[in-house]
Amino acid sequence: MYGLSKGLVGGTRQAMALCRPSPIVMSQFCKPIISTPISSLSSLRSFSSSCITFKTNTSTRTKENVHDLETFFQLIGRNTIEHVGLFENDLQKFLTSSSIEMKNLGIEVSTRRYMLRWKYKFINDLEPLREHKRGKKRNGGERKAKLIVAKRNAEKRHEEREKRKEADRNEERVF
Repeated sequence: MYGLSKGLVGGTRQAMALCRPSPIVMSQFCKPIISTPISSLSSLRSFSSSCITFKTNTSTRTKENVHDLETFFQLIGRNTIEHVGLFENDLQKFLTSSSIEMKNLGIEVSTRRYMLRWKYKFINDLEPLREHKRGKKRNGGERKAKLIVAKRNAEKRHEEREKRKEADRNEERVF
């Protein structure tokens, strides 16, 4: 959008028409920067003398390179390879099966959800195949962490008190 000059009323069509440059003025500013012919540009030296090469993805973790169910389950991990026999090592059978069918085959809930999540990502080509490790709870999980840490510290204090009492009884404690 072109700016309005100070003396004009902003927003009117007439004012906008007055502020646009004419095609004659525009042609003066639209000349090419380099006036030399393109054929003479090949003699100019470039910044780099090496040719540019692009790395092609040769990973086996992409959708194009996975053709059987065993490879798919090996790449996503979490011991899903145990369930290859249920789908007869047929990738299409796995991709067309639903959660209810997997439940009827006897696949436990957490593994079934993991497999369905990777099935969706594989069909839509969202992410290269890799194993997502299971999370590990620290201090009993997020909700119980304060309680567990407090109990552990109280147990340490109690053990230190018991040691001091034992040392006082045996008169081994030095001040």
